[in-house]
Amino acid sequence: MTTQEETNIANNQSQMFRPHLKRAKNVILGEENPNVFSQVVFYTGILGTFIFGIWSSISYLILKNPLYLKQHKQVDVEAIVELRGRELGYEGDSFFRHLELFHLSSTGIWLCVLIGFIFLWRKKKWSAYVIIGGLVVYCALMLFFLGPTYFVEDTTLFDKLSLLILFLLVLIHHFVTGNKKNEIPEEETEEGIEEEV
Repeated sequence: MTTQEETNIANNQSQMFRPHLKRAKNVILGEENPNVFSQVVFYTGILGTFIFGIWSSISYLILKNPLYLKQHKQVDVEAIVELRGRELGYEGDSFFRHLELFHLSSTGIWLCVLIGFIFLWRKKKWSAYVIIGGLVVYCALMLFFLGPTYFVEDTTLFDKLSLLILFLLVLIHHFVTGNKKNEIPEEETEEGIEEEV
């Protein structure tokens, strides 16, 4: 087979998948793109959600299967977590169980936040409540399961800043888009009054 024929086959295969990808994109995100600010908030949010979601999922899997790292990497996850738990004032393996439950819950929360960002792209006003609610619940669960000392000492500055940036971006977006929608009917009613006069 010549290289020209191989190239044609590769091109045909990529062309076959494009309509399916476009249809999937339209089903998930809709056919209409939002304004530039909404796109910036969306892509920033998706990146943050992806990082936090993957981290929570990997952490949960590691905590659920601690023997894997012990056998392959000689890292005793249980001993490390229990030692940190004792430093934070937990007894026995309670910190380990709390950490496992927190990462399982946070995986679900980040999935909800991801759905919220998809609806933000689709211009649903209530998407901000889903996203901000998810961020607040995530922080509240961390404080509830692991304590304020864990949040202060074990949560990195990057994580704290990322959560704050996501929260502020979505909050600003909510008020900016809300004000724009409120301004349009007022302008239309003013134009209608002028026409009647």
